[in-house]
Amino acid sequence: MGQSIASASVARLSAYAAVLVAIHLVRTVRWGILLEPLGHVGFKRLNSASAVGFMLLMVLPLRLGEFARPLLIARPPAGAGVRLRRSGAMASIVVERIVDGIAIGLLGVIALRALGSGASGEYASAARKASLLVALGFGGLCVLLLCALFLRETTLRLVGAALRPLSPRLASAAVSMLDAFISALHLGSGAKAILFFVLTAVYWSLSAFGLLLLAPAFGFHLSALMAGTILAMQVVGVMIPAGPGMIGTLQLFTQIGLSLFVSDAFLRGSSTAAHAAGYANTVWMLQFGVQVLLGLIFMLSGHVALRGLFGRSADADRDPEAVAASP
Repeated sequence: MGQSIASASVARLSAYAAVLVAIHLVRTVRWGILLEPLGHVGFKRLNSASAVGFMLLMVLPLRLGEFARPLLIARPPAGAGVRLRRSGAMASIVVERIVDGIAIGLLGVIALRALGSGASGEYASAARKASLLVALGFGGLCVLLLCALFLRETTLRLVGAALRPLSPRLASAAVSMLDAFISALHLGSGAKAILFFVLTAVYWSLSAFGLLLLAPAFGFHLSALMAGTILAMQVVGVMIPAGPGMIGTLQLFTQIGLSLFVSDAFLRGSSTAAHAAGYANTVWMLQFGVQVLLGLIFMLSGHVALRGLFGRSADADRDPEAVAASP
């Protein structure tokens, strides 16, 4: 495996790293659209929170880093500017994850169906079932969110009624936070919604293209459908809470995706398996390296500080009208 990584094309490694940077920018701009119902957030603040948040998502265990981005964006940099509501910022992450979950599930279902017998091997049946399960699961969550959005007053009234016997104060706080959460579910105008979904398509297309671009460096030549399938398996795998750095999980599911088209991808002692492992580990190393590097750049430059991030916020969760406008 080490030899296959060492002999990989530097040009392709560099190109994949550049694609990962482009993916970061697309995800950042897309997230900004989801935050607009809370107020305008300048790109500098948005990019800083994205870079550090994605870094923490990668390095923290059990996907605890999912909480980092909403907490970072809710708190204005260096104490300047107005705070966003944490509950509203968290809603943007929930919407993002649900849309991405549906997209990746459908990608897996469609790609595997289109490939037919071209995708085979020990994991083929499990891959098809996992893709369908992810699509249905996130589709169900989407239906629940839409019900909360369109039946907003009913939802708030039911939550308040359920919690009030336990604690009127808790009920009031929960209703306020849920109200802010539901408010942030809006995508804004029709044009903004279209842009959000276009950027989602660009994001996942770039992700699949990156895998396709890197594969020849290890002797594999993938079609677009194959790359999409590997991407779907990779993302389904990292949905499982894992240890720091997603070490092992990301590599395993990348190699599982590749094994659907390369029969010897797990054959112990074979050169093909060594190249498959080299490919999977290089994908992980570059994803980890780029995300951590971008996060460290913004942290070391003073744009983002983690001190007090997870402490009790003096933010706008007590002020339903608070919005942010920062440079």
